[in-house]
Amino acid sequence: MTFATAQIDHIIPRTVTPDRLAELIVRHHLPAGFDLHAPANLAPICASCNNDKRDGDYLDAPVVHAKLAAARRIAPEVVRRVKAHKTAVTVGRALIDAATADLSGPQARDEFLECAPAVVQTLALLDENRADFFVYRDVVLYLSGDIMRASFTLDARSRARYAWVEEICGRAWPELIEDGMRQMVTHAEALLGGAIRNECGDTASIVSSSTDSLTASMDIADLRRHGSLMTCQVSGQMEAHYSALVHDADPAAPDFEIIYIDVGAHVVTRFLLTVSWDLTAALTELPTTNVVITGADVDVGTDRMWK
Repeated sequence: MTFATAQIDHIIPRTVTPDRLAELIVRHHLPAGFDLHAPANLAPICASCNNDKRDGDYLDAPVVHAKLAAARRIAPEVVRRVKAHKTAVTVGRALIDAATADLSGPQARDEFLECAPAVVQTLALLDENRADFFVYRDVVLYLSGDIMRASFTLDARSRARYAWVEEICGRAWPELIEDGMRQMVTHAEALLGGAIRNECGDTASIVSSSTDSLTASMDIADLRRHGSLMTCQVSGQMEAHYSALVHDADPAAPDFEIIYIDVGAHVVTRFLLTVSWDLTAALTELPTTNVVITGADVDVGTDRMWK
């Protein structure tokens, strides 16, 4: 029997007559006014046994007496657990409703702003490490004609680092990471060329290609100072979608006719970007950028071929 298949049995049937109940109370040494619907008269039972038992009260069955005694013994714990479960379910549903609520209306938004701090304070008292929250800072980069939309995921510590780096460096984040992300795009385009050759053959060549989208998600992984040298490490993942037109010679056709292939590619690159600058240097001196590729995945698909 599992929790999903278990049923709840009234040990003394709820359909028993008052006279018969009085007799059973005496026989099983039950308190006067015994409540048929209280936990002291309830027990788990499988569907088959519940169906067989039906409305029988089994006055002379020893098992009934034993079940009633066990139910009376554990009834206080059952009540405690049920009440705790009810409280947990109520709290859980309320938090889910708050987290998924539509706050576009001013009344709902004001109510949320008034009540939410108390929830955060309660969470901090239970576990201060969980009272933090994440925000997202969007950054737009213009890279050689392409537009990259990047987003930083920031907790409390990262938010402080994000603001501190801009203040000390005297530069906004787009300027700090632009060179590094340009290197990432160059690397992705090289992966694209290699993937197309693997897919279409070494004799294939790219006639034209275009960047459909460039996005990146980033986290501030570390911020350190060594003397006057500050180093900030940003870990992240860049996703690039490309379309390309490839032409190749068809060996099955007479005179090796040229065929054209439409190619779509998705390049995912994981990276660690390091920005370093000297605190004693002039503000006109640009930070040093270094990028390490930590992983990459390329998915290439050919849509159609035509001559």
